Amino acid sequence: MDVRKIPRLLFIVLLSSLIVCCSGRKEPGLQKYELNGMTQGTYYHIVYYHLSETDCEKRNIITPIQIAKAIDSIFTVVDNSLSLWNPNSLLNKLNHNMTNKVDKVFKDNYMQAKHISDMTGGMLDITIGALVRAYGFAYEKRRELLDSEIDSMMMYVGYEKLKLKGDTLYKSYPQTQMDFNAVAQGYTTDQISDFLKRHNISSHIVDVGGEVYASGLKPDGQNWRVAVEQPSDSMSSERVFNTLIKLKNQSIVTSGNYRKFYVEKGIKYSHTINPKTGRPSKNTLLSVSIVANTAVMADGLATACMVMGLDKTKEFLDEHPQYAAILIYSDETGDLKTYVSPTLEDKIEKVN
Repeated sequence: MDVRKIPRLLFIVLLSSLIVCCSGRKEPGLQKYELNGMTQGTYYHIVYYHLSETDCEKRNIITPIQIAKAIDSIFTVVDNSLSLWNPNSLLNKLNHNMTNKVDKVFKDNYMQAKHISDMTGGMLDITIGALVRAYGFAYEKRRELLDSEIDSMMMYVGYEKLKLKGDTLYKSYPQTQMDFNAVAQGYTTDQISDFLKRHNISSHIVDVGGEVYASGLKPDGQNWRVAVEQPSDSMSSERVFNTLIKLKNQSIVTSGNYRKFYVEKGIKYSHTINPKTGRPSKNTLLSVSIVANTAVMADGLATACMVMGLDKTKEFLDEHPQYAAILIYSDETGDLKTYVSPTLEDKIEKVN
């Protein structure tokens, strides 16, 4: 899996920064465990409550050491399937037409991405891999493309040009290149949370590169709280977190041009690439935080909404009330404004 922020969010430079707040009293017998590190080009931060290593061994249940090893294995399995930076990954073999046989991880992500593409009219599209590389966002060496280059590559873009039958993937064109960065991080977050739940570890929060899932309550009975970053004026600006959201058995994923937008006549615009055209679209929507029941759905929808823009995102949310959002946008005067879905209003806390 490639969890560098540039490619997974349709060529736009952004920070998807969600800070997890996990303090609280512990119930007797439970200990707080934290797993932190770097994997597949991003960070991960996992907090869970479980018995001590000794108590786990006495009761013959999974131990914290075994949990850490199992989570490492989840990262490896996803990476081996969906990484663009791993030359031996299944995705690279599929992109280079070295095979057309797929594994379960690929199928899971393909079906999730296709579902979101269908829901959003193709605003999420995994077949933009060639454009990602051509623009240079995959390797952080960006360049402007000629119209003729874009038009040539767009012949092979479109998720409908892929068909999955059983374990076999069929491409309409061998030139079609795939990129799963819009869903793979969320999928990994869900896989880790599901693993913990299977072992009766219901109180946990998983954050893989900004894709967050909060399970249950903390042992003190409080909700998990997650902070959403405010867009900044430059890459060097100090990060500002003035919004906290309370979560229980939900995910939140933020996509946004936090530090890479341009100003025209005093109004801030994001440089979002539309997979329908392959070209940048002017967009005053600077940040989308989607709340959903799974991280993979929140992940894909956050990306799609950044492409839709403010008005179409609001329309989408009205038509799909099972999802909620925090939208940060630039108004006609250039000031930053925030829209919060009504269902989230009682879960929001403002920080001075």
